[in-house]
Amino acid sequence: MRKNNNFGFQMSGSSALPLPVMQQWETITGHRLLERYGMTEFVMAISNPISGKRKGGTVGKPFAGVQAKILLDDESSNDKTGVGELCIKSPSLFKEYWKLPEVTKQSFTDDGYFKTGDTVTVDEDGYYIILGRTNADIMKFGGYKLSALEIEAVLLEHQAISECCVLGLPDKDYGEVVCAIVVPEAEVKRRRDEELKPALTLHELSDWAKEKLAPYKIPTRLFLWESLPRNAMGKVNKKELKRKLADDPK
Repeated sequence: MRKNNNFGFQMSGSSALPLPVMQQWETITGHRLLERYGMTEFVMAISNPISGKRKGGTVGKPFAGVQAKILLDDESSNDKTGVGELCIKSPSLFKEYWKLPEVTKQSFTDDGYFKTGDTVTVDEDGYYIILGRTNADIMKFGGYKLSALEIEAVLLEHQAISECCVLGLPDKDYGEVVCAIVVPEAEVKRRRDEELKPALTLHELSDWAKEKLAPYKIPTRLFLWESLPRNAMGKVNKKELKRKLADDPK
């Protein structure tokens, strides 16, 4: 998150911002963060307005001159309101990956849109909502596609949760099950430790979440960790975590 003192706005980027975090920031600072969306391949493409309605939980609308479309699962059709992979065409779009012609070919649609690898939808006002990285944040439970980011945003409302990471773990019956890795709030953990109890149990979490999430979105596995492993950009590598937990679920 960066504050631009010259233009008087505070911006959030790099990864999707959970709505509870945005609300906390606004409560503390009195400013609503400007959330935007971009990638190295095309710099910035979508943004909430600097002056105008900034909608929490969205990254706004495409800039002038930027074209965006949603590629549906069958890859033979696209839509501007459904759920699928976000594709971008922009004056700032790069030409190719250096010495990787096959990767470049796979990264573009036949009509020249770049496939971002992010699953999105659009709300009633045309604001884009990032549901997560298709290969890391989108879980398949039975016949449902679930957004880990959506579930994380809800779990962060729980008073005992400081940080959390939601991912899908392999399951022979449902394809994947929803797993939550939680870093407890320090004071809650201290108090529960004195009572010789875990900071949060799966039963407590499920009972609390049933009023906020559909039954198939409620985590069925829970891990309490001291911290979440993050890279230099502050991001959690969910693919690596999934491999680790699948191999060693302890």
